[in-house]
Amino acid sequence: MIQQIESNDLGFTGLWSNATELECGTLFLNQNLADDVFFDKLAGITCASEDMIDESIKYFQKNNSVPCVYSLNCPELDCMLEKKGFTRYDVQHVLKRTRPSRKTNAMKITRDDIDLWTRIFCEAYDCLDWSGPVASILENTLDSVDYVVDESGISCMALYEKNSIMGLYCLGTVPSKRHRGAATSLIDFASYYANSKNLTLILETYEKDNLLEFYSKLGFDQVYHKTVYTI
Repeated sequence: MIQQIESNDLGFTGLWSNATELECGTLFLNQNLADDVFFDKLAGITCASEDMIDESIKYFQKNNSVPCVYSLNCPELDCMLEKKGFTRYDVQHVLKRTRPSRKTNAMKITRDDIDLWTRIFCEAYDCLDWSGPVASILENTLDSVDYVVDESGISCMALYEKNSIMGLYCLGTVPSKRHRGAATSLIDFASYYANSKNLTLILETYEKDNLLEFYSKLGFDQVYHKTVYTI
C-alpha cells in the first residue's frame, strides 16, 4: 500500500508543480509556490545518491526555493543529508481512514466556482499572493481532480484518485470560521465518496500542525511517515 500511496502523492503534486525525474527521485518545483514544503520538494527517493542531492540543490537555488527532501525509511539517505548540512524540519504522517463514514453534502466545483475554492484555500493557508497561480492550476487540472467546498463555503479540499487510493489534499478552513465542523464534514464526504468507489481514503499531515489527535478521533490510523529535511 505504501507504494500506491506514494504514487498518489507524487501524481497529485505533479499536477500543481513541474516534475523533473532525477537519478532515483522526482523533483517538484513551482516558481509561483516557492518555498512550500509540499509543492517544492525532492521525493519518491529510492536510493542514497549524493550526486542527485547536489543536482537537486542547484535546481532549488535556481527556483529561489529552500532545498527540501523527503526521506522514507532510508537511514543511509538520512545520514548523508545531515552530513551535507540538512536538518530535520518536520515529519509528514500518512494516515488512512478506517472508521465507517456518514454521508454528508458538499459541492464539487465547476469552472464557474474556481474563484470560490481559490479564495477559501488562500485564506486558509495564509497565501493570498498565490491567488492567481492557484486559480490557474485549478483551471488546468479540473478534469483530473475533484475540488470540493463544504455547504457553508468556508472549507475546501482536493480529491485525487490513483492506484485504488483516494488522496485527500489541500484541506483547509477560513481561519475566522474554524471549529464549526466544516472540515470534518468534508472528510466525511470524502470518506463516503471513496467507499462508494471501493477506494482507500488517505491524507497527510505534518507533525508541526499538531493534528494527529484530531484525525485519530475521526477514525484515521497511521500507515507510515516521512522525514522532511531542509537546509
